[in-house]
Amino acid sequence: MIRTAVLRGAWLMLGAAIGVAAVLLTGTIIAIVQGPAGDLERSTVFGAAPALPGGVIGALVVAALVGLLPGVREIQVTAARTLLRTRATLVVPDPMLARHRMRTAAWTVFQTVAGLVAGFSVFGLLPGAVLTLLWTVGGQRDRLEGLGWDYPTGSLLLIGFVLLLGAVVGVLGCGWSAVRLAPVLLGPSPADRLALAEARLAQEQRHTALARELHDGIGHALSIISIQAAAAQRVAGTRPDRAAAALTVIEQTSRGAQNELDHLLGLLRDPHALPARATTDHGLSELLARYRETGLTIDVHDTHREVPHVVWSTMLDILAEALTNARRHGGADTVTVTVAQTADTLELHVTNPLPPHQRTRRTTPAGRGITGMQERAALLEGTVTAGPADPNTTRTKREWQIVASIPVPRARPPRTGQS
Repeated sequence: MIRTAVLRGAWLMLGAAIGVAAVLLTGTIIAIVQGPAGDLERSTVFGAAPALPGGVIGALVVAALVGLLPGVREIQVTAARTLLRTRATLVVPDPMLARHRMRTAAWTVFQTVAGLVAGFSVFGLLPGAVLTLLWTVGGQRDRLEGLGWDYPTGSLLLIGFVLLLGAVVGVLGCGWSAVRLAPVLLGPSPADRLALAEARLAQEQRHTALARELHDGIGHALSIISIQAAAAQRVAGTRPDRAAAALTVIEQTSRGAQNELDHLLGLLRDPHALPARATTDHGLSELLARYRETGLTIDVHDTHREVPHVVWSTMLDILAEALTNARRHGGADTVTVTVAQTADTLELHVTNPLPPHQRTRRTTPAGRGITGMQERAALLEGTVTAGPADPNTTRTKREWQIVASIPVPRARPPRTGQS
């Protein structure tokens, strides 16, 4: 409590120092302008005393101009956090707009006024109250009468207590007002709050995208590595060539996963980079070959035409997740992949049979597989659905199907003109 009061008092005294300096400066300038040329007495600080009312107004103008200077907002925010110990959110916007500078100027003017009031309370009202009470109680009323205070003893005591109360209220009231006003003038405006919310949302979306990249890239690689390692272990003694081939796939997959992990770590270090995977239009055959090497039989029907890179890249990522789930949950049965395209949509159908004991619900342990595919498609205003291909089929012929649909922007027709 005492520390807080001392720090607030220090903040008020800073305002008082600024105010006194500005008052004396502007008062001196006014005295010089109004006084006769060569009158050195009126050009002194004491000669400027008659011009103090105008000096106060000029001091407020000076304080406002100081608040408009670059860097003042940073100083004021730091002082408010350190000395006023305000818990409210104070911001230093980047870029600094006109509305921020106007609020900073208003805050500087308020600090100057609050400092002058607090300084007058401490160095004017408080000594006056103490001397009035001491001289009245100590029988030295003649000193007060010499100042023109020829009042009864009771009235002098009342005046002393009023002055003391005014000093306390002046200091505490200025400190309390500063704490309450700091969030208004130094805090975020509605537009700033919207910008901060958008920044937080963008950061959350970035984290979600990186988590999806980790799941799609590293997760798929680990699935392939575990499958190939199990296969190599089973045939290590009987089929050394198959075991060697599985180890080769493990080596290639782990190297690719390491490169992708390095890429994602680089994205975490660089907040301005975009998390985008390097997938080419020829990545379909490479993707299918990688999963066929795990023992998965894939029947492909591809009739798509040229589509934008981002659409095709997203579709390949969804297909990779679907094939991973098919290998994990459906075993080595044949997976049917159909890629078709209409006038404005690219569609993907992935169907694989389920074992008789397999439940209808199919997701990764935390449900991130299907959710990740849906999030990827949603970025391009697409959709992903997953479920039984035909819920009415018999238990021995149940199939699981993933259907992805992503809009394809239409190409602009070439401009034609007359020569």
